[in-house]
Amino acid sequence: MSHPDSLWRRLAPAHVLAGRPDFRIDPDRKGRATLYSDLRPRIPGFDGILAGLVTLPELSAVIAAGEPDACHLACELICLGDPVDRTVSDFSEQAYRAWYADIARAEIDPFRHYVEHGLKEQRRTLASLRDMRHRGLRKYDPDLPTCLIAVHELSRTGAPVVALDLAREAAATHNVVIAALRGGALLETVLEYVCDLVLTDQPLEVMSHFKDERFAKFDFAILNSVESYAFTPFLVANEIPFAAYIHEYADYTFPVFKSTFTSLFADLLIFSSDHVRQSWAGRLRDVDFDLDRDTMILPQREGAVGRCPPERIREARVRISALIGRDCAQLRLVCGAGHLQWRKGTDIFAMAAQICAARDPETVFLWIGDGLNPEDMEFGVWMTYHLRQIGAGRPEGNIFLLPAGPAYPDVLAASDAMFVSSRLDPLPNVVFDALDAGCRVVLFEGASGFGDAVYRRSGHVETVEYGNPAAAAEALLALPRKTGTAGAAQPAGGLLFARIRRALFDRLAAQRHFVRGASDIDAPLLFPRPEQAAFRILEREKMQRYGRRRVWRDLAEVEETLAASDNWVHRALRLAPYATVADSSDLPPFALHVHAFYTDDLAADVRSHRAFRLARRIVITTDNERKASEIRTRMGAEGLYPEVILVPNRGRDILPFMQLFLPGGPAGKDEIWCHLHQKKSLATSDSGDVWRAFLLRILLGDGAGLSDAVGHLRDPAVGLVAPFDPYHVPWDASRALLPRFAPRLPGPLPDNPLLFPVGNMFWVRAGVVRAMNDLFGPSYPWPNEPIANDGTEFHLVERLWPTMAARCGLGSVFVHKLDQKRV
Repeated sequence: MSHPDSLWRRLAPAHVLAGRPDFRIDPDRKGRATLYSDLRPRIPGFDGILAGLVTLPELSAVIAAGEPDACHLACELICLGDPVDRTVSDFSEQAYRAWYADIARAEIDPFRHYVEHGLKEQRRTLASLRDMRHRGLRKYDPDLPTCLIAVHELSRTGAPVVALDLAREAAATHNVVIAALRGGALLETVLEYVCDLVLTDQPLEVMSHFKDERFAKFDFAILNSVESYAFTPFLVANEIPFAAYIHEYADYTFPVFKSTFTSLFADLLIFSSDHVRQSWAGRLRDVDFDLDRDTMILPQREGAVGRCPPERIREARVRISALIGRDCAQLRLVCGAGHLQWRKGTDIFAMAAQICAARDPETVFLWIGDGLNPEDMEFGVWMTYHLRQIGAGRPEGNIFLLPAGPAYPDVLAASDAMFVSSRLDPLPNVVFDALDAGCRVVLFEGASGFGDAVYRRSGHVETVEYGNPAAAAEALLALPRKTGTAGAAQPAGGLLFARIRRALFDRLAAQRHFVRGASDIDAPLLFPRPEQAAFRILEREKMQRYGRRRVWRDLAEVEETLAASDNWVHRALRLAPYATVADSSDLPPFALHVHAFYTDDLAADVRSHRAFRLARRIVITTDNERKASEIRTRMGAEGLYPEVILVPNRGRDILPFMQLFLPGGPAGKDEIWCHLHQKKSLATSDSGDVWRAFLLRILLGDGAGLSDAVGHLRDPAVGLVAPFDPYHVPWDASRALLPRFAPRLPGPLPDNPLLFPVGNMFWVRAGVVRAMNDLFGPSYPWPNEPIANDGTEFHLVERLWPTMAARCGLGSVFVHKLDQKRV
């Protein structure tokens, strides 16, 4: 057994030993005792805490043997920090700072904080990481490349099953590590094919602290499904190339940042069908993604048809007959499978059964799956009642439900056809299973990737009008019965892993444009914390390498992009630097509008910005008399007496402003207006407060100096002035509304707006606002509150202000102040 002194000499770095040959004396403490002798008298059970942290066997042995000074040694080794602390114990100062921003900000000694406070607060140590790891049954081979396959969970559903198939194939040629946000029923099966499996919903914070060889170098990664987007920060921070294999439609992928982060940082996007890829087209254009260059289609499997022998069909029908209490020997059986829910269209499946009941009593519908909760008010209550009313489960009826489980193979073998009643379902694995069993498949046009030609070439997949149960019933009744003689044995799934790997490395080899180094604009996407500045450089390098954009690189890039565009809206946009006005006497007269649904920050805004005292008029809109009275009182205390107008709480902040300019409205003949608001959709967070301060500072200045933003409106050719936002914000969900309004404009709208008043605060000429009112017309059916987070007409209006200025023959100026904090 080693002696404490020999362990110190072996484990302490040379530069430490040079000045501190004896761990019992710490020269850096300037005559004071070591940290151990300082802490031990004050922390009950301190030696036990140290013993519990130590993981190095030799050190644990000397502690267990009661060797004098063993715990003293342990404390002093841990206090040396990275990498010694993690070598000898479960404590890592580096990890502790990364996990707990409060410790990093306060510059507190991490170990001291942990033993004094963190242990009682149950703060994390490296020990918690062990609970997240599951050793796989495959031995790590340093001579093989290592692949990380990420998936959102390990349930027996679509994407996780694909992840299992990928791991099974990859295990023959690679070390495979699976990482998942959550566990599930597939976990034990997956372990057969991997070296390691990690379950964590904080990949960057957790996986960055795995130091063993299998995590030291991933040659590449596959994100299997957009729901694995949470692994993107880890991959970008560690410069690991990755392909994202996408199964989900953009139509139901929310929040949108899941698809945004995936498309910004993946080296290659691979879609399981062209139908799914087309649903992503708008979101990809939003980040200037090159869809032709950086996407491809790889079918999950070929849509081949298997053979189900006649005797297997007969055996299955006997067992199904016993389960449902009805003789199925001569019936036409139509199956459906999956979670009972709205998206899967279980209600449409039941309607098709009702239609067939009258036309062909010898056709029976079987649904196998779980999820029907008769207490669920969103779907279960109503579906349960629907099924009860149509006699589901009665022997004389024609629709039966079975729980997911061992009957599934018999359901497929016994069935003549599968009806995929889903409203939107990319590539449900049950269809592959049905084809394997020789079933024909009926589904809705535009509801699934199985509508792609590659899956339909088998001749066993038929589409009917979307959402039409009568059309589905007619198609099902016209299908030939399954005889068990057609088709051949369905081959195992194709070499999907090999094809994804080859496609990724082909794309990497073809890359010709590389970017290194920081850019002028340091606006975070994946890495918001101040200490993550180095990672932010990596994220910008990755975006710029592929020409994708969610953050502007610098002002020169903005100007170059505007100069290169021939769009009529873009030609009317320009940048200008922030400046303050020394003499306000030559400024044009202006009015201020504030929509104050919330009133608590109004007085502070007035005190902080001299512009309020220089305005010719102040008009404030709010939604009730109590708030109006409060506004008058608070403003009166500042010596200001605004016009307060009561308006309905409709249209966020912008509709109350636009309606000031309707014929005969309160705007009157005032020409130049500043529109502000007290909206708190973001201001409830620290970052929202910072953003609002950013907007107000650029538009108004501060208490001492007035921003020259309004000064740009001295030029009669300028119609709009707004803050330049460092984020490149696209049409986003508003894109879907463009076809409704584009024909009313003098030219085509740009594919991306590039610049607009993000945050909906700006200076504007009255004529521009009237043009916006004209675009929508006097009787437009504006949506009522509450509204969605994006995609309504109010979000579109925000993006259209420069367009309306250009329609009036006026330019828009965007004022930049890069030293003003945005987030």
